[in-house]
Amino acid sequence: MKETLNLDEAAELMNIGTETARELADKGVLPGCKVGVAWVFLRDDVLGYLRDEVRRQTNQRIAKAEANKTLGGEGKLPRVKTGVNNSGVRGSRRKELPNLEVTEFQNS
Repeated sequence: MKETLNLDEAAELMNIGTETARELADKGVLPGCKVGVAWVFLRDDVLGYLRDEVRRQTNQRIAKAEANKTLGGEGKLPRVKTGVNNSGVRGSRRKELPNLEVTEFQNS
């Protein structure tokens, strides 16, 4: 197995597009170096990046799920009850619709 990968091989290993891999490398997120005009990545570094990213995203999902449990919903804050309406539900204040009955006109 090769120790070094070019941009296409690194992208294929991560199952992402070549342009996405290039953007990650350009930003310094994906460890690699340019030798001449070509990107070179170490297989271990690419797999290490993936492991770190898996852990980071997994921890984010766990934290979000815990926050949802604490808030008692889907990331929404609990309703605040006011003195106006203790049910926490919006009242049914509907405007009355205008009367649209057709009236007949007398011909004069």
